[in-house]
Amino acid sequence: MGREKGCMALELASLPLIVAIIGATGTGKTVLSLGLARRFGGSIISADSMQVYQGMDVGTAKPSPSERLGVPHALIDVVPPKHHFSVAEYQILAFEAVHAAIRSQRLPILVGGTGLYVKAVLDGYEFLPEKPDASLRGQLRVLSEDELRERLRAIDPLAEHEIAPNDSRRLGRALEMSAQSGDLPSALKRRQHPVPWRILRIGLRAERAELYRRLNQRVDAMISAGMEGEVRRLLANGLNSDDTAMQGIGYKELSAWIRGETGRDEAIELWKKRTRNYAKRQETWFRGEKSVHWIDVDVQTADSVLTQATALVESAAGERSR
Repeated sequence: MGREKGCMALELASLPLIVAIIGATGTGKTVLSLGLARRFGGSIISADSMQVYQGMDVGTAKPSPSERLGVPHALIDVVPPKHHFSVAEYQILAFEAVHAAIRSQRLPILVGGTGLYVKAVLDGYEFLPEKPDASLRGQLRVLSEDELRERLRAIDPLAEHEIAPNDSRRLGRALEMSAQSGDLPSALKRRQHPVPWRILRIGLRAERAELYRRLNQRVDAMISAGMEGEVRRLLANGLNSDDTAMQGIGYKELSAWIRGETGRDEAIELWKKRTRNYAKRQETWFRGEKSVHWIDVDVQTADSVLTQATALVESAAGERSR
């Protein structure tokens, strides 16, 4: 038994390393990923369901062109906002990006807060092909998000819990999957295959009060950076409230204000509230991740966080050379 375990450890150590930086929005994942990429010659692979959309820059907190300079990035600006981009599509492109980084002898760094995207890469989920049911889809489309959540919660509380606010499309898709297969969406989603990498998970977290303070400041900064103009441009280009891209937090609230459905202050406060709620759900999701090396960012500088993460990467990389 001891020899068998030793052989397994040697086999694992021979696999290429992938670093995953996870955590709630506003904890500093982008800054850390850029620091690690420059330190180790890394390629950054975004695991953010909104950063895939072209022309949606301010509200998705994409790294700027100057920040990306000299660091290869993948899964940013992949499709136009009108495109319905699925997690299955994401997984295919993300796997390609990881393998491309490894072939180029760069360190793949997966970074983002969309839990399902992270798991799609790290756990190798097998996704069912999408088979639209026009009749059922029509029935679900007229339901509110709360009504969809109530229906899904009744049959699969785990699946409902894992779907972020403002994502009526995924709620409807989960209900469709259940109706078509006769199985629970959460069970279907968890069919997985081992991935051919060693994985170092680095998690960033902050105390709730500090996190909420950061998130409120983040929204204010996005407004100052031109979020209103970005939303107006998207609407002028033909996007509407039914498009997946416009379900993103911030885009949905400001769209309602621009259409005259609510006041500006009310829209901004709702944006902040939904951002805080989303961060809370992210924390819950990522607490369930296995083998995460957590770094508390509350009272630390970005340089201090980078120092700790650097030590973790060096240790993980060193295991391969022993």
